[in-house]
Formats: sequence, C-alpha cells, structure tokens
Amino acid sequence: MHTILSSIFEMIEDRDDLNFNTVAELIGCTKQELSSMRTNGCGFRKLLRLSYLLTPGTQTEVMTEWCKLLNTTESIKQAFEYASITRNKELLQYLLESFRREKGEIQKYVAVYQILLDFYNNVITAGDILERIEKVGKTKGELAILVDIIKCYYYYFVGNYHLMLESAKEAERAVFKLGARQIFVKECYLHRLAEVLGHVSLLLNDLKTARYYANIIINADICAKTVSGAYYIVGMTYLTENSERSLRYLKLRYEISKTLGEQDIEDNARRDLDFAKIYHNAQLDADSDPVLRKLQGQAVSDFELNTIKGATYHEGDDDFLILLRASAKKTKELMHECRKYFFSKSNYFFASLAANEAKRLGESSALIDEFIEFKINTKGDVSFEEDFIGSFSSYSNGSWAVSA
Repeated sequence: MHTILSSIFEMIEDRDDLNFNTVAELIGCTKQELSSMRTNGCGFRKLLRLSYLLTPGTQTEVMTEWCKLLNTTESIKQAFEYASITRNKELLQYLLESFRREKGEIQKYVAVYQILLDFYNNVITAGDILERIEKVGKTKGELAILVDIIKCYYYYFVGNYHLMLESAKEAERAVFKLGARQIFVKECYLHRLAEVLGHVSLLLNDLKTARYYANIIINADICAKTVSGAYYIVGMTYLTENSERSLRYLKLRYEISKTLGEQDIEDNARRDLDFAKIYHNAQLDADSDPVLRKLQGQAVSDFELNTIKGATYHEGDDDFLILLRASAKKTKELMHECRKYFFSKSNYFFASLAANEAKRLGESSALIDEFIEFKINTKGDVSFEEDFIGSFSSYSNGSWAVSA
C-alpha cells in the first residue's frame, strides 16, 4: 500500500490542474484525511476513485496493478470483488493464485470467487453453482450475502423464479444493513442484485421495476457485459409499448455484445434483435439468418424452426422463438396453448405476450386482459436512486463533475 500511495501523491503533486483540496473533495474526504493516508493507508473505494481521477486513460490497467500490491485482509477481499464485478478475469485469476494457500477467512473467499471465475469462463454452468457453493461450507458476513446472490443464478437457470425473487429480496435487505465503511461492497452487491432483479422482474412481467433495475446497471457502467444485458431488459420491456424504443435498445445491446469477444453472447444478441424485428414486422437485414428471413415471410418449416431452437445457447433463450412460431400459425387456439405453456413456467412476461397475440387474433373473453396484465410485484422493500452506485464513476475533464 505504501508504494501505491507514494505513487498517488507524486501524481497529485505533478498535476497543474489539481491540488490536495480538490482531490479530497472529489473522492469524498477532507484534506486532512487525504494527508493522513500517507501513514494510515487508504480504503479501497477511495483508491478506486483516485484511479478514475488521476489516470482516466489507463484506469483499468493502473487499478489492476494496484490490486496486485494490496496486502491487508480487507483490501484483498475487496480486490476480489472489484476483479469479479468488472469481469477482469485475468486479475481475478492472479488474485486467486496469489492467495490460494491462505487460511481462515481468505480461504473461503478464494473458494467462492473461484466458482464465479469458472462460471465466467464457462467451465461450469449456472446449473453447477449450487453444488459447488455447498462444498464451500458455511460462510458469514459479506461473503454470506454474496453466496445468496450467486444462488440466484442457479434459480434462474432451473426456472425457479419465485425462489430467485425471494432470495434476492432477502439479500437486498441484508446489503442495506452494511455499514458506512462497507460502501464499496454495498454498491457492488447492489449492482449484482440489480442484474438479478432486473431479469426476474422482466420474467414476472413487472416491467416498470425491470426497467428501474436495468437503469441502475446502465448508469453504473461497471462492466460492458452487464450493461449489454441491461439493454436487453429495457428493450424487452418496451416490446409492446414502443417498437422504436424496443428495437433501439436491443440494437444497443447487440452493438455492445460485439465488443465482448464472446461469440455466443453476440449471436444471442443478434438473434434476439432479429426476433424483435419479426415481432414488430420490421425488415430484417440482408445478413440475418436465412431461416429467420423465411420465418418473417411465413415460409419456414417446423424442421427449420427446430434447427434454430437447437442452436440457442442458454436455457430459456428460445422463448421468443416459441412465441413467434405459435403466432406464425395465426390461430387463437395455438396462442392459448403458448400462453398456458409460459404461465406454467412462471414466465408471465411471455405469457402476457401470447395473450396479447390471442387478443389480436380476435380473442374477446373477459379474462384475456387479465392474462395480459398479470404480473408479480418485484420491487424490494428498500429503494435507492438509479444513480446510487458511484464507486466506478468517471470524471469529466472540464468541470470534474462525477458522471453517473
């Protein structure tokens, strides 16, 4: 830490546009507190804020190197979370290898974050998470909250959305009990929960709440992968409300996915964008999947549709295809079968879409509007602003204002 702080104070002294008063104000402390860091050290969140302020062009590289030099238990734990939530897989691997032989509390952290790294690298699926978590054994404090959040990935994978929601809300309440000294971890965990609650809110058809959680992720702008996923949520919430917005956000998701270097994610994003275009009767691009182009012209066979279905990457990614395949037949009976199928899976969003399609085909029963509007309220007991997460905010060069 001494090496890091020496470098930081040299950077401040070398800058003509900054002084100690300005730096202290921007990172949220007094000048005296900033000066005392020379001898008393620096908390992880302030270290992160300093990296954004002093090295904006190379912030990721600088913070990566600083994380490798941290040596206190608290800072090491937070470095794990920083590497994980930013999807800096190389840094996370380095930290895991560096502290793999540690005993006590750090040993538990290594075990849990190894699960996350294996999940990020597709070494395991979400379906393997619960078994791996159980092998870690009992956890406590902040790590216990993280474990509860990670379990939600498993519940999503197996389609247990109600348990996913219940677990996420319980974890959210626990996060808000964390103290002021745990603000960095609190913000990271709320970001993780926003990702979980955004997806489950969409599936349970609470579209306003889904949009709220997705905007938290977009405003935080911590990781391109999670921002891409958030744009998917927002785009889908506008599917029946505003076709222009829906396609715009799904296209944004696709453009971001192309920067991730993960072909499966890019393919899924493109497929969902094209599905939405078919849903909205918007012309597909010339390089779209030929089978989807046939589907848009309603000249596709069941065999070809099943070929697309078999090519999907994650469980549940074929929901849109199931809906489109049913709607292409243009019968109320098939749309009702589709609605019942989604409803039985607690996928109330797609059940609502199917009910809406049935209404378009002339269904006029008194219950059809209830199926369209059916939802589970998913907003947690606690609330916070959509720009609450500030640890990862950058600074504008002109006014030094923090951007959300």
